[in-house]
Amino acid sequence: MESTDVAHASEELLANCTDDVVVEPHASGGRLIHGQQELRSFWERFARDGVQIRAGAYCVTEEDDSVVVTGWARTIKDGRLADTQSRWVYRFNTYDQVVSARVERV
Repeated sequence: MESTDVAHASEELLANCTDDVVVEPHASGGRLIHGQQELRSFWERFARDGVQIRAGAYCVTEEDDSVVVTGWARTIKDGRLADTQSRWVYRFNTYDQVVSARVERV
């Protein structure tokens, strides 16, 4: 997401996750997104609303069956800019597919 939009970055994630992946983007306000199609729809609504998100990684670590990425996220909505430090936690199955992902503010 550092060099592309959220829709492209989501497609990269979806190419490496299970069909029934459960995702909790920070932008969902705590709502869980179930499955690939629901996640696509969520980000399409974001784009239609004119919201822009960029993100980048500082550090990637492995913790048990998860990969934790620490970095930054920048959101632009209605002409307002918000920068946050974030952690993305991706949990994997034995086939190296993402089964769940969530974003936490640091």
